[in-house]
Amino acid sequence: MISSLQQLKPLLMQLLRFGLVGGLATVVHLAMAWWAIQQWPELSPFWVNLIAFVVAFQVSFWGHSRFTFRQQGHWLKFLSVTVTGFAINNSFLWVFLTLGVEDSFLAICLSVALVPLFVFVASKLWVFAQPR
Repeated sequence: MISSLQQLKPLLMQLLRFGLVGGLATVVHLAMAWWAIQQWPELSPFWVNLIAFVVAFQVSFWGHSRFTFRQQGHWLKFLSVTVTGFAINNSFLWVFLTLGVEDSFLAICLSVALVPLFVFVASKLWVFAQPR
């Protein structure tokens, strides 16, 4: 049992680091979304979400390559993973808005919270995978 926990420790630490970097990127994403909504209240929530995504992508890639996975990842692969995550995010956003969530910021918050597991698995197994 203790041996199994010791084997899981590196993965759990990596998940913790992923959560910290992802949390920071999420805070940046939400801060940018809030700011953009304040600056351009007539702007579609989807455009607001895109602006926030572009800024948060920078934080996410740098943090995951330097801190979470501690190795150089391929930015284009990470971009494809995060763009896929962003598409999932926007799908959830559309669902929330369609279901009647009237507060754009709340709808963005809810949709952002649902994507991290996909990004972690795809990043670990593809973007930052150790060469075999």
